[in-house]
Order: sequence, then C-alpha cells, then structure tokens
Amino acid sequence: MAFSILAGCSGNSSSGTAQNAVLNLEVGSEPPSLDPPKGFDSVSFDILNNVMEGLTRLDKNHEPQPAMAEKWEISPDKKTYTFTLRDSKWSNGDPVTAHDFEFAWKRMLDPNNAFPSAFLGHYIEGAEAYNSGKGSVDDVKVKALDDKTLQVTLRAPTGFFLDLVSTPSFFPVHKATVEKNKNWSADAPTILSNGPFVLKEWKHDQSLKAVKNENYWDKDAVKIDEVNWSIVAEINTAYQMYQTNQLDAIEQVPPDLKKRLLDSGEAKSIPEASIYYYRMNTKMEPFQNKNIRKAFALAIDRKLLVEQVVQGGQTPALAHVPPGFKEPDGKDFRETGGNYIEDNNVAKAKELLEKGMKEEGYTTLPPVTMTYNTSEAHKVIAEALQQMYKKNLGVDVKLENKEWKVFLAEQRARKLQFSRSTIPADYADPLNYLELYQTDHPGNRVNYSNKEYDALVKKITQTADEKERFQLMHKAEEIFMEDMPLVPIYFGKKTFMEKPHVTGIVRHPVGNRELKWAQITKK
Repeated sequence: MAFSILAGCSGNSSSGTAQNAVLNLEVGSEPPSLDPPKGFDSVSFDILNNVMEGLTRLDKNHEPQPAMAEKWEISPDKKTYTFTLRDSKWSNGDPVTAHDFEFAWKRMLDPNNAFPSAFLGHYIEGAEAYNSGKGSVDDVKVKALDDKTLQVTLRAPTGFFLDLVSTPSFFPVHKATVEKNKNWSADAPTILSNGPFVLKEWKHDQSLKAVKNENYWDKDAVKIDEVNWSIVAEINTAYQMYQTNQLDAIEQVPPDLKKRLLDSGEAKSIPEASIYYYRMNTKMEPFQNKNIRKAFALAIDRKLLVEQVVQGGQTPALAHVPPGFKEPDGKDFRETGGNYIEDNNVAKAKELLEKGMKEEGYTTLPPVTMTYNTSEAHKVIAEALQQMYKKNLGVDVKLENKEWKVFLAEQRARKLQFSRSTIPADYADPLNYLELYQTDHPGNRVNYSNKEYDALVKKITQTADEKERFQLMHKAEEIFMEDMPLVPIYFGKKTFMEKPHVTGIVRHPVGNRELKWAQITKK
C-alpha cells in the first residue's frame, strides 16, 4: 500500500523551480491528533507546523520571527506582551483574529479537556490555577483587546516566551468550527488552516496530502504546490521508497546502513536538543527502589551502543538535559553541569542491584518488560539493551512493542513499566526537561515524586534573575539524577536524507520540520 500511494504523483518540471512542485515525504505513524493542544507528539507536530501557524515562527536561523503577529510590545517588567496581528485569513476566507488565539489558549488550559500540552501555558498568569481546577478561566491573563490585539500577562519574566508560542500547542483554532463539530480535527475537510499549506486529504493509516494555502499571508515565500506525507512504519520500507524516487526525503535511516551513508555523504546529521531514554515507573516493581533504578542506568555501554548500533554521531547521555541551551555567560548548560553517571560501570551496577534487592527483600528480581513503539530503530536498541542487562546484571528482560498511538496512550496513562522515549525540546530552555517530572505533571509518566524537586522547579519558574535561575536548574537536575527515574541513553542528532533537487527544508535543533521555504529544483 505504501509504495502505491505516491507512485506517479510527482509533478516536477524539468527545469528551474517546479511549476507544479510536489514534495513527497514520510512520517513514521498515523498522527495521533491534528488538534493543536491534543496532538502533542512529534508526528502530529510535523504536520501541524506546516498547515497552521502561531504568533511567531522560527526562521531559517532558528529564531522566532513575526508570523500571525506582525509586531509586539513588551512591558518594562517583561511580563506583559501586547501582540498586534497582521491581516490574515483562515483557509475558508474568515479572518484570523485575536479572539481565535484567546479562545484557543483558554481551550488548551480547560481542565475538562485534559490536553497533554496544557502545562506549556502555565507561564501565563492564572493559567496553572485554572488548568488544575482551582481557578477561573476569567483569571487567565489572555485577552483579545480587539480583533487585532492580543494581550498576555505572564506570572514571571520568561525569556523564551516568543520561542514558546511558535509551537503548535499555541496555534489558534477556528472557534465556530470547534464549537460546531467535536470531531473537527479527525478529517481533512473540517480542519481549517492558517499556515503555508492546507490539508486536503487524510487517508488514515496511509497518507496525508496538503496543498499551498492561497490565503496565507506570506504565500509568495511558499514554492511548493503540494506536500504528500506517506505513513510508513518501517524504516527499511521508507528507505526503499527513497531509493526508487517515491520519496524526496526521509527523516530516519536504516540502522545497519547509517554509518556507510553518513560516511559517503548520502545521509546528513545535524544537532538536535533531545534525549533518548527509557523511563522506569517508580510505582511498579522493581523500580520503586532507587538503587535498582541506578543499577539499570549504570549497566549499559552507551559508547558501544552509539557507535555500533545507533550510528548517527550521537553523544552518550550521562545526564538528563541535552546540550543546546546557552547559559547567561555563553557556556552550554550541559558543559557547565557535566556528567552525573558513569558509562558502563558494571561493578557499581552489580553492587547497587544487590543492595536494592536486599532492601526490598528480593531473592529474585521481579519480571521486567521493556516496551518500545514499533520501529526497526527502536527494536535494535532494545535488543542491545536486553543483551547488556543479561550480560552485565544477569537479568532477563522481556521486550514488547506497540503501535505508536497505543504505546503513547498507555505510557501517558502510566501503565508501562520500563518504556522508551525521545524527548525533543518544546522550547529553548533547560526548564522544559525539568518541569516534566514534577509530581503529577502530565509529562511525568513514571510517577516520580520528590517534594524538594517540586519546590525547586516552582522557584525556578518565579525567578527573574537568569544567573540565579540557571544555578537553580543545575541543582534540580542534580536531585533528579540522584533519584534516577530514567535510563539516559544518548543525546540526539537528526539523521536524514534528501534528494539533490530538494532545497530549503529547515530542521530546527529545537522545533519542527519547516517546509515553508522548501523548493524542488531541476532534477
């Protein structure tokens, strides 16, 4: 099915920029949701980022620039932002207004909706109280002063706020459509766009198609007429489709070919602020015990895993927050914080496992199941970890894989014992990684709870002095790594392949794939 979806659909001209430029891409699974605050995952964001747009959009240099907002003013205390919207339209011709943003953001925060991305809005004054059911929507300091003016007041100065509102969770939604049809985001005809492209077709579990949005304010910058995303779960299948010119670019490369393709220059690798790790559910045996968790974190050889299995030039992760975030003095947060664990310290791992088992009264370790979402790349990593745990700790670990939507739902419901995650940054600040593990935070999928950690993260969000704030973030990471509710594996890089006739796709170190400036040139 995957091979037939896109066959013959390339309409590229033979010279110059294509007049009927068609870009054929892949995504690894069906998007869980194309409702902006609900589709809080990399697959959904990849689509949403190109068919919708927020107040700002990251440019080719990864900096937030005016998008739906043509300008803004920031108050002297750096807490109140007043955005002036440009003249722009939804794909049905209705104007995009400040009221759309107010409605969308308060909808994101509505506790009755339980959207997974709602926590991102907690930087707004009154938002956390409303989202937690302790406050009123009227106390949320987001207000459309008129059709073209949106005013937002934050609870404390937030230097990354303009970056934050470029993410899909903060995109506007068309109020009349949302209120008329509760299933509006399930199919292409009822999804209104305000971004570079309009979603025209969604064949569930097969493909999506978008076309250039003629109502987009910056339509002259958009050179692609049609984008086709083929849903391809298997990396090897996507690679074969790329080799046979059914795909113009792929975002993953078969693990066994990666080194050769990178060495030859056929594949490329760029930095990404992300971490690949396994979560340990602290309310499921045996991971309620800190020493057992530490044993699992120390007993693997990350260097070997990266060089021989993952093969993308990644860096072994010996902490939680990845590189890519600058401190006030210009140094990288990770450089300043350093490492918290040793790689492949088998002797220490055995000692900690024995200690933890004694503490719990175990003579035999309870069964451990590692769960990953279906993917050849995740499978080979899981198999390597399984072998390491057997060799280094004498522990038999069972492996299981689940389809992405099922996996994500079960992990969010905290039903998985030991499960895979890749966490790319939602915004350009280390706090993004630290806030996820507050007690009962929706991003905390392992039941981790530490009152000292919670208090510290809360203090960080209320600290205006950047030097002090970064010091507090290092302290929070130290506490977190001492408790070790996860097994960090590696800090990420984006490895991809694209045809020579494709230019202008922007892949942000923090952010999503941008197709706005993509072009198809002479083949």
